[in-house]
Amino acid sequence: MALEVRNLTKTYGGFSLRVDLSVEEGETLVLAGPSGCGKTSALNLIAGIIEADSGTILIDGEDISNLPAWKRNISVVFQDLALFPHLNVGNNIAYGPFIKGVPKAERRRIVEENLRTVRLPGYEKRRIQTLSGGERQRVAIARAMAASPRILLLDEPFSSLDAPLRREIREEFRSIRSRSRAPCIFVTHDREEAAALGNRTALLSDGTIVEINRTRDIFLNPETELSARFFGMGTILECSILDKSPAGTTVHSGLGTLTVPPGSAFSPERPLLFIPRDALSLDYFNPAEKICASGFQTMTPLSLYFQRASFEGERMIWHLSLYDTPRCVSLEPGLRREEPSVGSPVKCLLDRSLLRFVLGNTAGS
Repeated sequence: MALEVRNLTKTYGGFSLRVDLSVEEGETLVLAGPSGCGKTSALNLIAGIIEADSGTILIDGEDISNLPAWKRNISVVFQDLALFPHLNVGNNIAYGPFIKGVPKAERRRIVEENLRTVRLPGYEKRRIQTLSGGERQRVAIARAMAASPRILLLDEPFSSLDAPLRREIREEFRSIRSRSRAPCIFVTHDREEAAALGNRTALLSDGTIVEINRTRDIFLNPETELSARFFGMGTILECSILDKSPAGTTVHSGLGTLTVPPGSAFSPERPLLFIPRDALSLDYFNPAEKICASGFQTMTPLSLYFQRASFEGERMIWHLSLYDTPRCVSLEPGLRREEPSVGSPVKCLLDRSLLRFVLGNTAGS
């Protein structure tokens, strides 16, 4: 089973949304982007909750664009979960099968099976009001799965949970997804959630998908300035082009003169250099060891200047200023590394083989 969305459009006043994407059987596509970019509207268009101006939605080649929402067999888990407060847990989960006319005995089996899947066995008679936030999240997922949907859509369903519970529920969801072949679109603006859940990630900005790729690639090797800034896995510097050859492109930036390996396009009027965090490492006091361990021939020693440290989730980030610009680059020194004093020189190695260009984007400037 596969989902294909072709040129699906909707205009609200001055805001226009256009969606082109595909999701394979068993795949989870994360739809990420800043608040107000159109993520929830895109889900509502696919689900049929709002009517599109134009475009086509195909499930296994079948055009469902003109079907009402209740005939599309698409399950949606909303941000507010939308559980029925007047029904107990079992009846909430059984609602989809009930609407489809599934016999009572089979509905009972479906409820029990899905409660086991979300690790809530025996919760059939519990009232929604008595559940914790995490339990409600699981019931909402169980209800969505119980309908045996052709497509599963989730709209930031974990956003109201605290960080430890979000991580726990994310792991639960990964386990549940491994048992389902329904294509899934998961909306989030949380980069950790995107990294944890998405086989691929699509980045939406101002109503348009600007980049779509394997989640690992869009994080580590972004193609656009917007994705590099949004996912925050490195630093962007403007640079000037000095020379271009088959061996790479020589540029000058705040890091000095460097050669960027071939393989990434750049805009001549505004070339942008992307320095991934893992391209920078601390300490080069023993170059001989570096030669043996990691190929010193691609490494450039740098002296940068410590500005500040910050926690990002479970990572410690050091922000280091460059020679001739107030801009900073960032690296991950490890949680236990002692911080230098502000302004102290920090000896680093830059792995030139990991440098790349990204294409400028007005929204990301």
